[in-house]
Amino acid sequence: MRIGVLWALFVASAKMFIRNRAAVFFSLFLPLIIMLIFGVLNFEGSTELNVGIVDEAQNEASASLVDRLGEYEYIVLTEGDRDAELAALADGDRGNVIIIPPDWAPPAPGAASGLIAYAGNADPAQAQVAQGLLQQAVGQAIFAPAGGGGGGAGFVPPLDFQQVETRDLGYIDFLVPGIVGMTIMQLGLFGVAFGFVQLKRTGALRRLFATPTSPAYFLSAQVLSRLMIGLAQVAILFGVGLWFGLQMIGSYLVLLVIVLIGSAIFLAVGFAIAGWAKNEDQAAPVANLVSLPMMFLSGVFFPREAMPEFLRGITGFMPLTYVNDALRAVVNEGAGLLTIGPELLGMAVWLVLAFLLAVFMFRWE
Repeated sequence: MRIGVLWALFVASAKMFIRNRAAVFFSLFLPLIIMLIFGVLNFEGSTELNVGIVDEAQNEASASLVDRLGEYEYIVLTEGDRDAELAALADGDRGNVIIIPPDWAPPAPGAASGLIAYAGNADPAQAQVAQGLLQQAVGQAIFAPAGGGGGGAGFVPPLDFQQVETRDLGYIDFLVPGIVGMTIMQLGLFGVAFGFVQLKRTGALRRLFATPTSPAYFLSAQVLSRLMIGLAQVAILFGVGLWFGLQMIGSYLVLLVIVLIGSAIFLAVGFAIAGWAKNEDQAAPVANLVSLPMMFLSGVFFPREAMPEFLRGITGFMPLTYVNDALRAVVNEGAGLLTIGPELLGMAVWLVLAFLLAVFMFRWE
């Protein structure tokens, strides 16, 4: 391999990308601007309480209590077993966990209820507010049907709160992996599609065949330059995220593997678009048609769990969904390559499909 030729083409490719204002804006500056805006706005502080509930009594009284708590609009209940819910609390996926013990029955006014609630210790101020709201809600759910408020001189709090060690995952911890995934997508689609279409339109690719340089060197230089630029952008985004308080739990090496595979997927899609389009006016709408649905349906800004079930099932097969899920598993949970096997398999399938599509559609002229 002629390293000097490859290096010269690499430098030229990077310069061409930097001079392409549309590609630079969509793939580099837009994700950074979005993250800065969302980071400053900070969507934390919701009045919703994400509460796990463990019904070990499984009787009429406990079922009635769960139903009444579910009527509160500000309480989001998730039922499960003790180990799963406490693990979710430790990971920051629950705000509190209420345990209904076996053979539980509503207590008499002034008596202890026997209900145990676990709360995280990551944010004491927020935990105190949540505890007050839960005490009120549970007290009303237990005593109001019997015609009492559970208060008075002999009032005993209905929940016995216990603190547990938890991780305080904020919105920035969710946002940064999603923005990184979006950046990978934008760089592959717009960085390649716009740049190559412009070279085709001006005849630069045709003239390349008149030189001794092999097209393989040119394509390799294009791919390597986009990968290097993408890694630099990911580093910048993580730097901004750490400044906003991002908690990086996993390995940067595993993160690098995911970024490289994801970049390869969208670079191949970008080559397919560039091969089909004859000018920028054709490339732009197709690139947006590919990127916009994934930007809003692959969990970049908000969890996909908020979607209807049928839509969540469909969007789960999008390439950006696999990338984002893998990134969040590494960043937020410290997952390794073996842990994210399903996501890596999905990314591998999309890589093969995107490569075949690029080979089928790419044209030099």
